[in-house]
Amino acid sequence: MSWFPGRARAVAAEHSSTRCGVVAEIARRMPRIHVAVLFMGAARVPGKMRGRPLTLSAQRASAGASVLGVPIVVPAHCDGWAHFSEERADIVTAFEDAGLAGCLREAENGSWIDLPF
Repeated sequence: MSWFPGRARAVAAEHSSTRCGVVAEIARRMPRIHVAVLFMGAARVPGKMRGRPLTLSAQRASAGASVLGVPIVVPAHCDGWAHFSEERADIVTAFEDAGLAGCLREAENGSWIDLPF
């Protein structure tokens, strides 16, 4: 996990942070995170991690957002390459199913989005 200091507290999850226990530890250490930038798309590469995703699946990302208790989640690095096994629609569906659709802030690749801070 990476920490970006500034006006708002944010956390970014890299491929090494796809386990829920890691997310729970971050929530314990940093209880007031305002924005989570989560690497999603369930990227898979043959021969790596025994077929498990290198980035968060949509379901794990929504579970992680719930554990973090963040009001804003920005999906990052989640489409545009063949190694992603999920699409943005899967992310939206998982967050809707978890009752968290309102916290998603999507941005087109290479674009900026305004956050309320």
